[in-house]
Amino acid sequence: MKQILLFILLAFLPLTLSAQTTEERHRAIYDAAEQDYNIGRLEEAEKQLKDNIDNFPVALRQNVYRMLSLCYLGMDREDEAEQYVRNMLDENPYYSPTLNDPQRFIDMVENFKSGLSATITTASSQAENLSEVPVPTTLITEEMIHDCSARNLQEVLAAYVPGMNIVDCNDDINIAMRGIYSVGQEKILIMLNGHRLNSFATNIAAPDFSISLDKVRQIEVLRGPASSLYGGVSLTAVVNVITKQGADVDGVEAHAGVGSHGQLKAGLLFGKRYFDLDLIIWGNLYKASGEKIYVPQEETGMKMTDGDITVGKIGPKPSYDIGLQMKYKNLQFLYNSAFSQIVSPFTMGYTMSPYTIDNYRTVNSIRPSFSTLSHHANLSYGQQLGNLYLKGTVTYDNSDLTHYQVVNEPPVSAFIELLPLPDIIKNQLSGHEGITRFLNGQEHTIGGKLQGDWSYINTTNHQGQLSFGAEYSYFELDDVRYTYGYDYNKLASELDSIQTLGKGHESNFNAFVQLKHHWRSFIFNTGLRFDYKNRYNGTKIREFSPRMALIYVQPKWNLKLSYSKAFIDAPYMYRKINLFLYSYMGYPELTVDLAPESLHSLQLTFGANHWLPGLNFEINGFYNRARDLIIPNVSEHENTGNINTYGIELSANYQYRRFSSYLTATWQDVGREEIYDYDIKQAISTPTISANAVLAWQVTKSLNLHTHIDFQGRQQAFYLDIINYAAYYSILSYLRDLILKYEARPTNDLQHEIDVILGTLENPRQKMSVTKDVPARVLFDVGATYKWRNFTFEFNVKNLFNKNYRQGGLSTGLVPQRGRWMMFDVAYKF
Repeated sequence: MKQILLFILLAFLPLTLSAQTTEERHRAIYDAAEQDYNIGRLEEAEKQLKDNIDNFPVALRQNVYRMLSLCYLGMDREDEAEQYVRNMLDENPYYSPTLNDPQRFIDMVENFKSGLSATITTASSQAENLSEVPVPTTLITEEMIHDCSARNLQEVLAAYVPGMNIVDCNDDINIAMRGIYSVGQEKILIMLNGHRLNSFATNIAAPDFSISLDKVRQIEVLRGPASSLYGGVSLTAVVNVITKQGADVDGVEAHAGVGSHGQLKAGLLFGKRYFDLDLIIWGNLYKASGEKIYVPQEETGMKMTDGDITVGKIGPKPSYDIGLQMKYKNLQFLYNSAFSQIVSPFTMGYTMSPYTIDNYRTVNSIRPSFSTLSHHANLSYGQQLGNLYLKGTVTYDNSDLTHYQVVNEPPVSAFIELLPLPDIIKNQLSGHEGITRFLNGQEHTIGGKLQGDWSYINTTNHQGQLSFGAEYSYFELDDVRYTYGYDYNKLASELDSIQTLGKGHESNFNAFVQLKHHWRSFIFNTGLRFDYKNRYNGTKIREFSPRMALIYVQPKWNLKLSYSKAFIDAPYMYRKINLFLYSYMGYPELTVDLAPESLHSLQLTFGANHWLPGLNFEINGFYNRARDLIIPNVSEHENTGNINTYGIELSANYQYRRFSSYLTATWQDVGREEIYDYDIKQAISTPTISANAVLAWQVTKSLNLHTHIDFQGRQQAFYLDIINYAAYYSILSYLRDLILKYEARPTNDLQHEIDVILGTLENPRQKMSVTKDVPARVLFDVGATYKWRNFTFEFNVKNLFNKNYRQGGLSTGLVPQRGRWMMFDVAYKF
C-alpha cells in the first residue's frame, strides 16, 4: 500500500510543480501590475493585465478584473470599469469590496449588487442584474443576515421579504407567502446553490435550523410563481441559499454559543482556494429545551385540560447541517446532510391540548416530534462552446421522514370515532389515554438534467439569449410505517397491507425553453415549461407553466409587467394517507385522487436606484388567483381551498456612511377565499398590513449595533371547532346507519327522519368553523457585534420587551409564541 501511495505521489509531483510554476509566473505579472497601479502608472498596469488576461488561472481572475476596473476608474473610463466589475461579479457574484478600496469602486460594486445592477442567478438560471429579472426579487446579503439577529432561515425571510409572514400550525417551522401556506412549508421551493431541498414525498422544506446561516453568502428570493423554470414545487416563491466560496473564508472559522431556554449552538467553517480548486466545508449544531408557557383550559382545542406547553423546543437530538461545496475548473460538486427535530407545543392540530413528551415511548429512537434526516448530492459540469454554454447535472436525494404526534392525552372516545379507522383499531384506542399517530418512510430520488444557454445575437442595440433544458427524475418511497399508539407506550396492530400500500414510485420528465431579448431600453423575457408526471397509480399529470415579462430599463429606474403560472402536484404522502384511511375502512376504491394546486399571478413592479444618494426602493403590485389548494380535514386531505388576493409591496434600503436601514411593508387583501365552502373575508392568519425595519450602525470599526422592528397588523384566525365537528360527524354516522337499516330504499319513514335531521344541520360548515381576531403586535429585537483581533463576539435578544402574543395557522386554535430569548456567540478565525 505504501508503494502505491508513493507511486501516486511521484506521478503527480511533476504536474504539481508545473502548475506551481505557471501560477507563480502569472502571480508575478499580477503583482507587478498592482505595483504599477499603486504608484500611478495606470496605463502600464492595464497593458500587463490585458496582454495576459486569457492566460490567468481561475484563482486570479477575480483579482485581475478588480484591478482592471480600478485602472479604468483612475483613467475616468467608467464604461470599461463597469464592464470589468461585471466580469468580476460574473466570476464571483457575491464579491464584497473592502474599506481600503476607492469610494468610486465601492459605489460601483454596490450599485451593481444592491441597486439596479445587483447580480443574481436564480431568476433566469443565469447571471443577470436585478433590473433585468422577470419577477420581483429580494436579495439578502451576509451583512443583512447578521443585522436582523436571525437564528434561522424563517426569521431572515420574514424580516426582509415583503409578503412573507410567520405562521404557526403547531407542527413544523413554517412561513406563508401572500396568505398561501400549508401545515408544513410546501408551497415555496427552497434550494441550496440551486439544488432542491424540498422532499419529493411531502414537498416540505422547513426553513429551520437544518439550514444553517453561517455558511451563507447570499439569499435570492423570487416573489411569485416560478414553475416555468423550477416546476411543480415553486408555487408562491423560490428561495435559493447561496453558500460562500472557499476564497471568501480563506481559513477556518469556529464558533460556539449559549442562550436562554437551553439554547446551544456550535459551528465550524473551512474554506480555501488553491489554483483552480475552490473548497468550502461546513458543520453546524443547534438545540433548545424550549420555553414553558401555561395555557388555560378554554384556549385548548378540546377544552378539557389546562397545563404547560413547551414552545421553541428543538431536540432532544440537535438539528445539524453538514456539507461541502467543491469547484474545480468547470466541475462542481455539492453534498449536504441535515437533520431537524421539531417538537409540537400541543397535541394534534385539531385537539390542541397540553401533553408531557417524556411520558411517551420512543419509536425508531424518536419521541413525538417532526423529524427529517436528509442527504443531498449534486455533480455538474459546464462547458462554453463559442456562443453556446452547456451544463449537465446528476443528482441524488435521500430522506428519512418521521411524523410522530400525540393525538390526545386524556381519553376522548368521541374523537376516536372521527378517525377513519377499522373497528379493530378503534376498539384498541377507545377509552385509552396517550393516543399517538406514527408515520415514517424513506425516500430516494435520482435525477439528471441537461441545460444550455445560446447567445444568438450580441450587437449594440440587440442582445439575445435562448435558454433550454430537459430533466428526468425517479422517486421511490420504501420502508413505510403507519400506525397508532395508546397508553403512552403501546402500539396498535400494524397491518402489513398498509405498509405495502405505502410503498411506491413515481417519475417526472420536464423540458423548458426561455427567450430573453434586450433591445435598447426594453427587455422581453418569456418562458414555457412542460411537466409530465407518472404517478404511482398510473395516472398522468401534464402541466404547462408559462411566464412572460416586459421590462423597461433606465439608468436610475425600471418598470416591469409580468405574468406567470405555477402548479404544485399533490404530495405523494397526502395521496397515500388518503388511500391508507379508506383502505383501513375497507373501501380503497373510494379514495379521491388529489389534483395539483395552481396559482396565476399578475405583477407590476417599479424599481428605483439612487434617486437620492444611498436610497434604493421597489414598489410591486400583485394579483394572485390560487385554485385547488389542499387543506387537511382531521386525518385526510382535500382540494378545497381557493383564494384571490391582491396587494402592494414596498422594499427599500438606505445607506449613509456608517448607518444602514432596510424597510419592507405589505398591504394585501382578499377578493375571495374559500375553505370547505366557507367564504372568508380576510386571508387566514395573514395580516392585512405588515412591516419590518432593520437598522444597523457601525459605531466603530469593531462595534456594530443593530435592531429589528417587526409590525404585524390585525389578523383573523380560522379553524375547525372540533367539538361541533364531533357532533356533526355523529349525526352523519347515525344517518348512515339509518340508510343501512332501510337498505337505502326511499321509504316515507326514512325520508321523513332524514329531513328532520338535516333541518338541524343548517349551515353545518359554518357552525363547525370558528374565526377569531388576533390583535396587532410590534416586536423588537436588538443585538451587538464586537470584533477584537481574530475574535468576534455577538449578543442578540429576540422579543426584547417579552411581548406575550399568539399566532394562528391551520390548527384548532392559536399557538403561544416565544417570549424574550437571548443568545451569546463567540467566533474565532484561524
